Amino acid sequence: MLFKFLSKKKKKKLQEHSEQKFDMNNWMNLSKEERLEIDFNEKNTIMRKKRALLKSIREEYIKMKNEK
Repeated sequence: MLFKFLSKKKKKKLQEHSEQKFDMNNWMNLSKEERLEIDFNEKNTIMRKKRALLKSIREEYIKMKNEK
């Protein structure tokens, strides 16, 4: 049972690694402007998620602080 779990985990990591390598090849084939645009969009989505997470953490902290 444990062995199955570990082997599945390794398979997923190998698949992710091969996908990343493939993406890197495609990435290098793009023009500089296209790479900058994609990178900018990814950074914006990540920052939106981080801001939402921080906002929810602050709200939970305020609720806990007010309950005391």
